[in-house]
Amino acid sequence: MIEHILRFMTLATVIVGMAAIYAALHTNNRRLGADIFLRYSDRVSDLRRRLPVAAFLERGTAGDVELTADERRAVHEIIHSIFELYELKVHGFFPPAIWKIREPDIERLLSLPVFQQELAGPEGRYTRHPRLAAWLEKIRSQQETA
Repeated sequence: MIEHILRFMTLATVIVGMAAIYAALHTNNRRLGADIFLRYSDRVSDLRRRLPVAAFLERGTAGDVELTADERRAVHEIIHSIFELYELKVHGFFPPAIWKIREPDIERLLSLPVFQQELAGPEGRYTRHPRLAAWLEKIRSQQETA
């Protein structure tokens, strides 16, 4: 009888240990995903501060805002950072719920005339990434219908 109780307790201990390890890994993965996302968000925010306020106007055309070489570089770095962030999301490095928090802001940013102008230039740059190209096209078509 005691032998059965000891076996059951051993089994229960192993099950509880496995559950604890799973919970710790799950929590760590969520924290890591959130940390990655926050670091990229901070990077994009820092780059956005380098752009003139006129670049964030939703009306007008991209030609209405003259950008310096450094400002154009900042726009390209923002686009590339968003591209990296999108690929990290696609490959599951952070939970989709985290992406959903900022997705509308990212789409709004990419739909601004200044960003659309820069995205239109290097058309072939993202052709190797069909998911990203489709997402960018969806943003572009939403802007045209708005």
